[in-house]
Amino acid sequence: MARNKVFNVHNLYPKDYCFDYEAFEADPEGYVFTPEDIAYYNAMELERYEREVPMTYYEKTLLRKWVMSGHNPREMPPSRYLCLTGSEPYDFLDVHRMDKEIRKDMKGMSKAEQKAYLMEYMGWTDDELSAEDSGFLEPTEWDQDHPFDL
Repeated sequence: MARNKVFNVHNLYPKDYCFDYEAFEADPEGYVFTPEDIAYYNAMELERYEREVPMTYYEKTLLRKWVMSGHNPREMPPSRYLCLTGSEPYDFLDVHRMDKEIRKDMKGMSKAEQKAYLMEYMGWTDDELSAEDSGFLEPTEWDQDHPFDL
C-alpha cells in the first residue's frame, strides 16, 4: 500500500535558499526578485495562511496546489462564474468558496435561470442589462475623433 507523502512547505523552495540581502540593500528599487525569492515568500505566506484561516482538508489541498503553481495564497484567482476586478479583497479560498456556493445553488437550473441567478448575485437588474445589451450605442463626438478608431 502506498503512503501519502507528507506535505512540507519548506520543499517549495531550494534547501540552500538564502536571500541576497547585500544585493537588495545595494539597490532596493532596482532589485529583481528571483523565482527562488518568490517561491520562498509564497511558502512562508502559505505557512502563515494555514495557521490563520480555518479550512477543510480538500481546500488545503487546492490551496497548496495553487501555491505550488507559483501563486501567493492571498492572490485572487479567476472565478468560474463572476467577473471579479481585483478591487475586491478576495483571496484564493474566498473565490473557491464563492464558486462552490454558486455551483451548488445553480445545480439543476436552466441556462436562463442561471443567468438570472448570476445577475442577481452580482446586483444587476434586468433594466441595467437590457440598456447595455440593446446593441450598438450611437457614436459620440469623442468616438468619431479618436485617433485609434479602426
